[in-house]
Amino acid sequence: MKGNEPLKEELLFHQSSVKVLKDRTIVTAPAGRGIWKAAQGGEWASMAIGLPTQTHVNRLQLSGETLFACTNQGMFKLERESWRPMEMPMTCYQYRDVGHSAFAATSHGLWFLTEKGWKSAAFSYSPVYDFLYTPHYLFLAMEWGIAMYDRLTCAWQEYTLGTRITGLGVFGGRLFGVTEHGEWMLGNKKGGFDKIKFPGIFIFNTVMCDRSVYVCADRGLYRMDILRGQPSLLSVNLGGPVTDLHIRDGSLYLATLSEGVQTIDMR
Repeated sequence: MKGNEPLKEELLFHQSSVKVLKDRTIVTAPAGRGIWKAAQGGEWASMAIGLPTQTHVNRLQLSGETLFACTNQGMFKLERESWRPMEMPMTCYQYRDVGHSAFAATSHGLWFLTEKGWKSAAFSYSPVYDFLYTPHYLFLAMEWGIAMYDRLTCAWQEYTLGTRITGLGVFGGRLFGVTEHGEWMLGNKKGGFDKIKFPGIFIFNTVMCDRSVYVCADRGLYRMDILRGQPSLLSVNLGGPVTDLHIRDGSLYLATLSEGVQTIDMR
């Protein structure tokens, strides 16, 4: 790699991300190549106004109809075709609005947005790559495993899993984490987690939608199911590596590593 090489943490999500706006405009962030947009069936055009040079996008995120970019240079919000910085002075991996609050997972822990700016919420000494916020618990994806905050007892519990967790989700009422090695850590309802590895498949990302969990992997797109009591992958679209998925109006929009954005009409 020539020039200024990004920090290791900034390369964690070296993959594509995709979101589809209300007017069917597709927005994608190919690995290391900024942000691009295309109207339905139209040509691609750069969408980098307002972004600093050498910006690497870790994730695109929609909140309502507002688009955000989590990058190695902080958080950005799309306003009138231009990206506005949200005064986040560190690498951001995930962003979500939760009720009347906004949270960001960053290279220096979990932060929340106040009227006076960003404030540290937890683990300021450690990266947080993803989070789940539920009525009773807060789960964080950490370098070493998963941290859980019980909002009723105001206590933290740490699950050391020996691997970096890059994403979190819920399947069949059980918490799971996606590992840096493309595996799953699935809650076993016994106070711990079991490693789930699907032979020959590397998992990049998971997307939850309408009680289904979709799995973006190096061999295509899958949907999680239970067969004979065990988690299984059901093929939705076999092919090259799929790194992200957005579902809108009955269509699946797949971000891939080598074949751009693909669309599957499920209606």
